[in-house]
Amino acid sequence: MRNVFDQYTQPENRLTHALICTLHADRSLLKPFLKWAGCKDIPNPKQLFITEQQIPGKPISGDDEEGKGLPDGCVYSEHGWALLIESKVSSPVSVDQLRRHIATAKRHEFDQPYLLLLSVDDPPRKLPARTTHKAWRDVYVWFRRQADTLPWARTFTEYMEIFESRMIADEYSIRGTLTMFDGLRFSPENPYTYREGKRLIKLLGDELQQRNDLHKLGIDSEGQRRSAITGRAGSGVWDFMPLHVAQGAKSFTDYPHFTMAIRQENAGGAFTIPNSDRSGFRRKLKQLGESGFISLLTDVEQRLQPVLSSSANSKAHVYAVQRHYPSQRSAGIKDARLEADLRTIIPGNTSGVKCQPQWVEAIYHVIVNKKSNIQLGIEVVFSYECPVIQSANAVDLFAESFIAMKPMVNFVLDG
Repeated sequence: MRNVFDQYTQPENRLTHALICTLHADRSLLKPFLKWAGCKDIPNPKQLFITEQQIPGKPISGDDEEGKGLPDGCVYSEHGWALLIESKVSSPVSVDQLRRHIATAKRHEFDQPYLLLLSVDDPPRKLPARTTHKAWRDVYVWFRRQADTLPWARTFTEYMEIFESRMIADEYSIRGTLTMFDGLRFSPENPYTYREGKRLIKLLGDELQQRNDLHKLGIDSEGQRRSAITGRAGSGVWDFMPLHVAQGAKSFTDYPHFTMAIRQENAGGAFTIPNSDRSGFRRKLKQLGESGFISLLTDVEQRLQPVLSSSANSKAHVYAVQRHYPSQRSAGIKDARLEADLRTIIPGNTSGVKCQPQWVEAIYHVIVNKKSNIQLGIEVVFSYECPVIQSANAVDLFAESFIAMKPMVNFVLDG
């Protein structure tokens, strides 16, 4: 069934339509929203009119040729008070366009209109007088705060999430993000979908790549992630964050990187050492020896314990996976995978996992004696049943997991 908000073809108009419908349907939201948008001397909300693609009081609307140059939305009174709304999602902001909207309003006896600019881009340095800029992410956060008690606010934020996932899944050119990462809230009642996974992996990557504590780990804040997230037919989506050492590399698989995955059954954050790694890892691993490899992983396991303690049903493992590729564009076919819970190398641990270091020893020998495409990784797997992973604090769990892997990062990059 078509969503009640999907009445226009252009994404800017769809979002504005959803916003206008929400404010019109629940007038208790209107005055607080107008204050948040920078308006003063606000009339009684019952005396305000709300329109789309229309000069206040004039019957011109729609997203056809006749409606060009009109503000995307307007809240006004019969006594000359007005807020014009201009929305941008896929196109850049034009100050000249904002000035034309204000001039048009003034010609129709709205002498001092306010203007609200909604965009995903940073605003121009000099905006017209009485203009307020808000990012669509800010709009999402503001309505999320009202969503627990006001059904229309909840409906609007849910629509923003659906809208963004649909645009991303269809490879539509959104210039930024419309919503904020708010956790991985998958459950039997709200199962994983490709569209939602694709939206969330982008938001999660954006949050992680901005963190100063991860920059200290060597993550490149400006590094290119996956240009296109695929996996519609699979059971999950993934993305990666490159390290500074990989700058100028022809392929991200030339160097180790951090990987985030959102799957049907769980989510994971990993430090990945690809088969074609150019850092000399295999040579250094041979020099380190089997016992040194176990000591290195023991250090990582101890550093990960606080993360695992704070996230219910999470676990950390080391793995080696062998794949082959029928063609350059085909998905890899898994030939073999060996993985071991890091607790299998810890004698006397109280988790219930028995010590059996031979599993990790086997992984060591697979890597140093490899004759095929084999990738090594350390991954922390998170359960969707964990309350933290269902919240915005999930970003911290991923970041803290990556930071705990620093001994392996330092070893791989040394020299």
